[in-house]
Amino acid sequence: MEKEIDVAGIGNAIVDVLTQVEDDFLEIYGLKKGSMTLIDEKMAQELYSSINITEEVSGGSAANTIAGLASLGKKTAFIGKVKNDSLGSSFDYGLNCIGVQCNAIKENEGLSTARCIIFVTPDAQRTMCTFLGVAGQLNLNDIKKNEPVIANSKILYLEGYLWDKPEAKIAIRKAIQIAKENKSKVAFSLSDSFCVQRHKYEFLDLIKKDIDIIFANEDEITSLFDKKDFNVATMECRNHNAVWALTRSEKGSTIVFKDEIHHIGIDKVEKLIDTTGAGDLYAAGFLNGFLENKDLKTCGRMGSIAASEIISHFGARPKFPLTKLFKIKNLYNERI
Repeated sequence: MEKEIDVAGIGNAIVDVLTQVEDDFLEIYGLKKGSMTLIDEKMAQELYSSINITEEVSGGSAANTIAGLASLGKKTAFIGKVKNDSLGSSFDYGLNCIGVQCNAIKENEGLSTARCIIFVTPDAQRTMCTFLGVAGQLNLNDIKKNEPVIANSKILYLEGYLWDKPEAKIAIRKAIQIAKENKSKVAFSLSDSFCVQRHKYEFLDLIKKDIDIIFANEDEITSLFDKKDFNVATMECRNHNAVWALTRSEKGSTIVFKDEIHHIGIDKVEKLIDTTGAGDLYAAGFLNGFLENKDLKTCGRMGSIAASEIISHFGARPKFPLTKLFKIKNLYNERI
């Protein structure tokens, strides 16, 4: 039976709060540029009160990728957790209005909806402080409630950030089991180099046994394999039976699958504004090509084009329909 959903994403349901700051702001709060730091609710409120908000939108890594795929005409679903509060409603609306089947579980008690404060410096780098709130409490029962969605999806897409919470880790293992039992592909984003350092050996075990497509940036892949040189790390990728989509900012990206290696150039933009969500949208473009049975080089090209749209403005959701952009670049296939 043909599956009705192209990609189902599971991730932290987060509302993104974007702000522009100077480098010294990061120094005052001891934040490393380009990193993601987990914070508590008190710190979230302190940071929130000290900034001028540029934009406030529903976000989260996996949700951004799912939104990008929806912009490309794919049938998508998202599974996460919010509180039944104003931010939770905002998160739901942000996905539903673009055609995503949002299966966010709403809690009436406990922690509030998660938020990620994104500090964009003049060089367009983004540094994130994340209060996971109720999003980090995704559990086994939440996955069981959504088993039909996972089983009915061609690809299950997961973000590595989920591994920071024990309950969520158990939930993700169950989701992978459901996907595999229903012959769905599993795609996994390593998310952050510090996340990789925390869970390196578990990630390697997961990749060896269950993952079909891995997304990582240069820092994440070198951290995963304990290599200082990117090219050496790519050779390690060849020892695994998976497709590796490795992004390198201005150096483009590299796709590795066993003996097959492709280097993809960047799709230039007039002005680099904000790199928030670039990796997430690269994943969306790549998976779009994968679903359309494109060769790996074309999949990488699609990822590059999708990422180029995101870095040309603030926020991690497309402002210009990606279907139109792909047609302009002669890459979009009308067939789903």
